[in-house]
Amino acid sequence: MAPPAKHRRFSVGVWLGLVLAAVLFAYFLADVDWPLLGESLAGVKPLPVLGAIVLILSEFFMRAFRWRILLKPVAPEASRWDLLMAILIGAAANTLLPARAGEIAKPLVASRKLGVPFAAVLATAVMERVYDIFGLICVLVTMVIVLPTQPGDGGAHDAELVYKLKLYGGAFGLVALACMAVFFVLASRGEQAGRIFRKITGLAPAPVAKPFNELFDGFVVGLGSARDLGGMARAAGISAVIWFNGALAISLLFYAFDFELSFGAACFTAVAIALAVVLPQAPGFLGVFQVAMEQTMLLWSVEPTGAKAFAMLFWAVSFIPVTTLGLLAIWREGLSLREIWSTEREPLESPPDAVA
Repeated sequence: MAPPAKHRRFSVGVWLGLVLAAVLFAYFLADVDWPLLGESLAGVKPLPVLGAIVLILSEFFMRAFRWRILLKPVAPEASRWDLLMAILIGAAANTLLPARAGEIAKPLVASRKLGVPFAAVLATAVMERVYDIFGLICVLVTMVIVLPTQPGDGGAHDAELVYKLKLYGGAFGLVALACMAVFFVLASRGEQAGRIFRKITGLAPAPVAKPFNELFDGFVVGLGSARDLGGMARAAGISAVIWFNGALAISLLFYAFDFELSFGAACFTAVAIALAVVLPQAPGFLGVFQVAMEQTMLLWSVEPTGAKAFAMLFWAVSFIPVTTLGLLAIWREGLSLREIWSTEREPLESPPDAVA
């Protein structure tokens, strides 16, 4: 019997991510000068690297605080520790399994632990993505502010390109902030706004309009029971801190390599990697992550071997510590990667306790 269409589409996405990762990783490793790469990594300052690890891990604690705010209307007694465990399990699944399995594993684990319907938890996951976009825009706007005002003032190899990044990045940031403000207003007005939103998206082709309509519907479900403006403001503030925290971790890694790059370059790097990991991914984000970081460092005049070394160390700092903690959380909860992967392959209508 042929597999359901949902599973066929799922399989195509997995294979696309694997092929893309293999091609990019092969490209990344094709011209590595291993002795020179070893020298570059050997010269890295350990304390800034340790500081970057601490900052990156602290992000997951902040995400647990934010998630508790978003879950308060449906799970007021939610424990930050339980939410942290679900977040770490999701992070490990995203690293070790293809197709972002952690995006489903995280709300499933939280639903089971909190005794809350899966749909309600999933709605808050949609809200998390919206708040992450807000945090990303904050970092983008900061990048625009701190980058050089005129071409030629910056440290990048192509100062004209940096100038254009500032110009177009600022325009994109302002438009995105305006769109998010409209989105929040519409979402807070429920079904009436939903009809208006669909008229707007109806101007776009159906394949483009559909994901935006689904995002809007999910956000309305989550926001419908969370009218606390103070809570929304706190969640937005935490989101901004999360993303600036990531840029600060990148700045520490710049210092570890003795790269004379500004905080604006760190903000740009944070935006670049966030956009890169949107692509179809293989386990561990291999290939896409390394090439994106290498090309970003080359843009900022880092020599090729140093760019590769930075990409490799940044990947290790970003994924190895949190994946280790996530595996411990999986063991503590009595789960396995096979169970999580099996659940990811089931339709979303599966009961939350399917992970157990």
